[in-house]
Amino acid sequence: MFILILFGYKQYKVFTIDVLGSTLLDCIWTQAIKEITKLLTTKEEQHQKDQKTAQQKITSNEKRITAINQQLQEEGLLEAPTGKKDDKKGAKPPPQKKGKDAPPSNPLEAEKLELQKDTEKQQEYVTKYTDKLNKIKVVLEKFKDLNEKYHNDQLVIELCDKTGERKFVKTKLDGIANTFLSDKGTYILAYLQAPATPDEEEQLLALEFEGYLARTVDEDIGAVEEPLLQLQPKKDDKKKKGKK
Repeated sequence: MFILILFGYKQYKVFTIDVLGSTLLDCIWTQAIKEITKLLTTKEEQHQKDQKTAQQKITSNEKRITAINQQLQEEGLLEAPTGKKDDKKGAKPPPQKKGKDAPPSNPLEAEKLELQKDTEKQQEYVTKYTDKLNKIKVVLEKFKDLNEKYHNDQLVIELCDKTGERKFVKTKLDGIANTFLSDKGTYILAYLQAPATPDEEEQLLALEFEGYLARTVDEDIGAVEEPLLQLQPKKDDKKKKGKK
């Protein structure tokens, strides 16, 4: 008999349920934290490499643009950096603009334009990867903190379905897991977050992180975040909405 546990970002693992509830829960938590940390660390390294590649492309593009500008100046098609026009005899006049979106007729100008566009794209990559890397550090620290709380008995973990229906495993730790979990069932690993104020209620949160951290910049295009938990509004909340 076994169950499927969902956690992290598109991560899952199969566990046998012919064991004590306490043993199962501890095993689930330990494996989930290990897998999440491993994935985030791997993605962090990948993002660093992709960011470095983008930075190298920017440097390469800038060098080529400088060389093109120098060649255009020699051909009299570009003013010198000082702003003074080339006084060479037979210097060619700069090409006339045919229209706002008209491509340059000179091959060098066309290449320069493409390099400038690519440089802007690579700069955007660098910025986005910087954001991803900064957020990964924060999230890794968050999971480290949660793990410490768990091992210090300061965190209540839970198994539930996508709607947030809880199995209340904390009250069944001394029983065999197959007596309160369904064979071949799918469950989400979650934890209870204590209320910030006396007026608030504890929150059920999935042990997950946003896919933005794991995806490349190109993979972000068209991507939609799908949280593991899709909590249903409480009856009191529904009544409040109906009164408005």
